[in-house]
Formats: sequence, C-alpha cells, structure tokens
Amino acid sequence: MNEKQNNPFKNLLVNKLGIKDLALTLIESRKELLLTYFNQHCFNLWYRNNNYRDILENEFKYYLDGFGIWLAVKLFKKTKTKPFNASEINDELFIEFTQRQIPLIIIGGNFTQAVFSNKELNIELYINGYEDIRDFENVLMKISKSKSKVIIIGMGVPLQEELAFHISQMTPGLQIICVGNFLEFYFGTIKRAPIIFHNSGFEWLFRLLTEPKKLWRRYLLGIPIFIFRLFKMKLTKQS
Repeated sequence: MNEKQNNPFKNLLVNKLGIKDLALTLIESRKELLLTYFNQHCFNLWYRNNNYRDILENEFKYYLDGFGIWLAVKLFKKTKTKPFNASEINDELFIEFTQRQIPLIIIGGNFTQAVFSNKELNIELYINGYEDIRDFENVLMKISKSKSKVIIIGMGVPLQEELAFHISQMTPGLQIICVGNFLEFYFGTIKRAPIIFHNSGFEWLFRLLTEPKKLWRRYLLGIPIFIFRLFKMKLTKQS
C-alpha cells in the first residue's frame, strides 16, 4: 500500500445529520446505495486488505465511526466535527424505518422470530448470517423475489462489505446498509456499553471486558497498530 496515494479520510463522511439524510433520500428515490461505517478496526483492515480497500473506496459511501477515527479526521482533514458512532446513525435510521414501515431484508446474526416480534420493524425477509448465507445463489433468488429493496447486513468487516458488493452486482437497484454488530445491540442479544462510554474513547474497554476472547486482539493489539499507522501515514504525507 502506498500511503502517498491512498487516504481513507479523503472521502470519509463526517456530517452526522447528512449521513442519515443521504440514506433516506436514496431509499425514497430508489437509487442504488452501498453504505458502511469506518472505525479503528476498519482502518487496520483497509491498510492491509487490498480487496476491502478497493471495494470501500470505489463502491461505498462510508462514514466516521468512533473516537479513534474522529481523532484521525482532526489529524488529516482538519474538519470540525464532533465524535459519533455507527450505532447512533443506525438507531436513527431504524426509527425512520419503523415509522415509515419501510420493508426490510435483514442479513446477519442468528435470530429467532421471537426476537423480531419485540420490534415494530417491517421485516419482509430474514437471512441467517451463519447458515442461510452459505447458499449464495439461494440468497440472491430470495432477494430478487422480495418486494423490498432495502437490505441491512450485519456480519462484521470485511465480510459484510464484500457480500453487499456482490449482491449489488448481481441485483441492481438496491439500497444496502452495513451495520456490523448493531443488530445484536438492537435486538438485545448483546448488551451495549452504558451511554456514558459512548464517544468517550473508552467504549472499546467495555466491549473488551464483556467479550475478551473475541475482541482482545482487535483492541489490545489493534489500537497501538492503528496509532502507529496513523502517524506513519502523516509523516509519509509530509515527506
């Protein structure tokens, strides 16, 4: 990767209100959309994963997620914005989906119908992120037969972006939003950090303490690597 040629912050969306408005406008007008978030973990993947980097930069609209990327924006873009996170964006979008009763296709997680019954979302089609997704041709067939054009994918980075891109190539005219583990937060199968931790720079610590086996590498190794790579990019840009 050539740091002089690549800068993920150049096209990063940092206007919180504008992100929601963009998504809803494209959904209402039925124009194609690939939308995802970009946080510290995403940056580390972007840095070393050519396929993810190419898809993100050429196909997606992606936005600031979390305190680490907010600091990076201040370092590289000099843009005035307050820190926010993807869950806030998705919370607001899901409120709109519910109020407008927009039919949705949800891909990801391992949820039961009982979980869905606790929400007022208009879920037209649910595709399990562990079992159903293995048969990609069948997934495409179900999507093509569905009346819904709005797809929510929560499978983690970069799998969800790669899947979203492949679906969009095979079935044009969709609005696809990647939400990571937000579905687990939203349906209550995983507890989210108390609000006092949100945008504080320490929400990662709560997640580490609650899911240490899954997340220790992402945070204990990933955060120092993230900081090192940021300053390396900054120095390379200035040289």
